Amino acid sequence: MTPKIVGILNVTPDSFSDGGQFIDPKKALAHAQQLIKEGADIIDIGAESTRPGATPLDAQEEWERLAPVIAGLEEIKTPYIRFSIDTRHAKTAEKALAAGVDMINDVSGFNSAEMINAVAKSKCQLVVMHSLGVPADPKEVMDESLDVVTELLSWAGEKMQSLVNAGIKPERLIFDPGIGFGKNTLQSLAIIHRIGEFRELGVPLYVGHSRKSCLTAISENSALSRDEATIAISQHLVQQGVNFLRVHDVTAHRDLFIELRKSKK
Repeated sequence: MTPKIVGILNVTPDSFSDGGQFIDPKKALAHAQQLIKEGADIIDIGAESTRPGATPLDAQEEWERLAPVIAGLEEIKTPYIRFSIDTRHAKTAEKALAAGVDMINDVSGFNSAEMINAVAKSKCQLVVMHSLGVPADPKEVMDESLDVVTELLSWAGEKMQSLVNAGIKPERLIFDPGIGFGKNTLQSLAIIHRIGEFRELGVPLYVGHSRKSCLTAISENSALSRDEATIAISQHLVQQGVNFLRVHDVTAHRDLFIELRKSKK
């Protein structure tokens, strides 16, 4: 089955790849339309940068950035497109869900009771990402003496069960191993290489590797130059059964999927 393409829309001044380009709501909505035209299935909208060294936002600041963009989604939505909000703030999630968004993508892994309560009664899908802190801190990584995949499987299993115990139906849950969040380059690449092992969790898998710094191990250093490495890794992820790919270059991924389908004929 072809994965869903999640197009990234950063309504931020300081994201590592496209910070400041879409902080204006009109430009943000125009970019969302462009991502849809290119073939995105889901638009993931975030207003708080999570890159190393980024300035954290509170819920009010975050909503001030998101509100005008979310208000404009009605004009560009189609029956085939879903909208996701990338947030770790419960109040933002509540407002976004009230506005009709389809997914909540929490980079803190739904680690607060307030956030769990905010989403529990909804029907939206939940992207549960593993991290050691937000914004990401390159100095804070998982224990290098431990097997990173084994540790993440244990964490994810316990986390998914705790959310089910809180009244969230398991079919709403999606797991993101959090490439680059609390993992060094070797750990991130190990997760990518062994991504198929996470299928034992029994939930869809979601990977956000696009232009991440760990790709400098196989590409040039600038974020934009990492697109070829992103595509190469995406091909591997598709072959391993990943369900969602969160990416910047939607066109290249749509082309990749077309070529993969042709090769199977």
